[in-house]
Amino acid sequence: MKRPGYLAAFLEFWTPRPEIKKVWFSLFTPQVGDQMPEILSSEERARAIADLSELRKQYPKLDMPEAVIRQFSSTPQRPQDCVFALTTQTLSADLRTKITPCQFGGNPDCASCGCIASMGLASSLRTNWEDYFPSEPFSKLPSRLASTERSSEQSINSQRHYRYCKKREKCGNQEPRRN
Repeated sequence: MKRPGYLAAFLEFWTPRPEIKKVWFSLFTPQVGDQMPEILSSEERARAIADLSELRKQYPKLDMPEAVIRQFSSTPQRPQDCVFALTTQTLSADLRTKITPCQFGGNPDCASCGCIASMGLASSLRTNWEDYFPSEPFSKLPSRLASTERSSEQSINSQRHYRYCKKREKCGNQEPRRN
C-alpha cells in the first residue's frame, strides 16, 4: 500500500477470477515502538482509505461498506476502547493460552490499528445505533463492555469455585463466593 495504485492493481488482478467471491483489506497493525517498512505514515494511510472508498465503487467484489472504510480513520486509542478487543477472546494454537489485550497480543499501536474485524464491528455499532441514541452513552460502550466482561468472569470463577467445593465436599452447603 506504500506504492500509489497498489490497491487498484491488486483488485484488477484478483477480482476477475471466478474463484474470488469477495475481497477485504486490513491495514498493518504495528506494536508500539515498531519501526518497520509495513507501517503506513498518516499520509499513506489517508491515501489508502481514500483509494478504498473510490475502488469499492469500481470493484463490486471489494466487499467493504463505506462505514467500515471510514472507521480506519477513527481507530480506538487503546485496547480498552476497542469494541472488538472487549467482546472477543483470542487463544493461541494450544487453545489454552489467552492472547491479550487483543488478537495482536503484546502492546499494539491501537492508533494505527488496521484490523478489518475491529473496524467492521465498530462501524456496525456506530452505524446502527449512533443515529438513534445520544453520542454520550455510545462513547461509553467500550467501558461498559469491559465491566460486563469483568463481572461475567467473576461470576464464572464463583461458579467454578462452587463446583470445585461441591465435587470435593469440602465447602459444605456454601454458596458460590462473591468476588
